Amino acid sequence: MDNLGETIKDIPASRIWNYDETNLSDNPGNKKVISKRGAKYVEKICNFSKSSTSVMFCGNAEGKLLAPYVVYKAENMWTTWTENGPENTRYNRSKSGWFDSITFEDWFTTHFLKEIKCSKDNPTVLIGDNLASHINIKVLQLCDQYNIKFVCLPPNTTHLTQPLDVAFFAPMKKVWRNILTKWKESKTGSKYSTIPKDLFPTLLSELINNIKTNAGQNLISGFKKCGIFPFNKQTLLDRL
Repeated sequence: MDNLGETIKDIPASRIWNYDETNLSDNPGNKKVISKRGAKYVEKICNFSKSSTSVMFCGNAEGKLLAPYVVYKAENMWTTWTENGPENTRYNRSKSGWFDSITFEDWFTTHFLKEIKCSKDNPTVLIGDNLASHINIKVLQLCDQYNIKFVCLPPNTTHLTQPLDVAFFAPMKKVWRNILTKWKESKTGSKYSTIPKDLFPTLLSELINNIKTNAGQNLISGFKKCGIFPFNKQTLLDRL
């Protein structure tokens, strides 16, 4: 926290960013139901799988959320997998379905830099976890070129120190499960055991539209709760 305090000194909330990848699961999860007392088996028939799609989210301490960046698990990409999604969303693929060094570099160069309009005169702070796939030579060179301070969070602390983890992902995934449940109960969704990639952008667009109202405040709350902005070391220490 002492190091972070020096790093973000005099930098406005609009230029302090946090990025993190998460997965949007195909499983809507279990829900409580009302049933007849004494019933031994209460069932809800719903197709689902263990598959998921990786999505990178990035927001700042002022409450601005960048368009998501999607990575499919696939060998090749099809144009139909990129249609009807949220505005400015970018799509990619990897063999594992997770971000690797190549996809992270692509997100940084074609998505992050383009959106925030960096310049030498306006230093920017980019905070994220310390995954090896995010420590990319090209990314670090660009950070130096555009005066971006690349901050890695301490290992095994993101549940306490990462704004997106602390206040953004939980309410977002609750909305996602509701959208997924509704879709799976529809005439179209009930036909599939998993979400077809050409339908995923449509569901993602619905998710982004549904969280717009609270997304900004959740981001601001996350930065505050982590003690990042406004900077307050004690705020974080009190949660240990």
